[in-house]
Amino acid sequence: MSSVPESVEPEGPTIRPNLDVLGIIGRLPTGLISYIMDIVGLISVALRASRHLRNPKRRRIFRTLFTRQLYNTGVRALYINGMIAVIIGALLMSRLFDYIPKQVLAEQYGYLFVVIIFRELGPLISGIILISRSATAVTSEIGFLRMRREFQVLHGLGINPVFLFLLPVFFAFPISLLLMFIYFDFMCILSAYAFIWLADPSINFGIFLSNILQQISLNEVAINAVKAILGGMVIGVISIHFGARATDSFDDVSEAISNSTTSQLMAFFLINVVLSLLAYTQ
Repeated sequence: MSSVPESVEPEGPTIRPNLDVLGIIGRLPTGLISYIMDIVGLISVALRASRHLRNPKRRRIFRTLFTRQLYNTGVRALYINGMIAVIIGALLMSRLFDYIPKQVLAEQYGYLFVVIIFRELGPLISGIILISRSATAVTSEIGFLRMRREFQVLHGLGINPVFLFLLPVFFAFPISLLLMFIYFDFMCILSAYAFIWLADPSINFGIFLSNILQQISLNEVAINAVKAILGGMVIGVISIHFGARATDSFDDVSEAISNSTTSQLMAFFLINVVLSLLAYTQ
């Protein structure tokens, strides 16, 4: 009597797709679209809420909140912004010394300053300082308020958190970033001139500064202003967005800070790259 052959298992390891990884990859486009819609929604909320500033009483309260946020975000960040600018200005001048004669460098530094510092390094480093110092503080503040259920208390008292937290950040961050741009460029110019003056005291500061200002066009000023306004607005809204997503644990707050910083860096770099390509690519 013939026996029924048993099923033969294939030799070697069985390759199965990692369904978890595939699921994450499949959800990426949907998650990204949802995230962008949340950011756009917050910007829309801030713009609609700004119409209530026509009320004189609310405008006075907002002026106080805005001034405090501007001081904490921009003014208190100027010292670290200036220190980094001094280092970069001196370092750039010291490297250029190796390749360009001093007299020629004093005349050509304006063009090099505009291309290297004014267009790219100044906005990028100022944005990184704003993200690492001020935006993380906003995210942690909102996250801890959310964790301690203080937003419910504010709603119970009839206080709108949008007016108290979102609007000051929404308007203070772009102005802070613009001030940091200007201060960074100014300190770079001073440190670069101090370095070249130590090597050759006969170089006049007025001529040195004039060569720089002649290279800065209105188009470049406008592009930097757009980078500051758009970049600061997006950085501020993202910090609020991730802080408000924290729930009831310290782990959620730390994760919100990490995710917020990563998203802000990516968004700010993307804004800078796109605007620079549109403005300076022939």
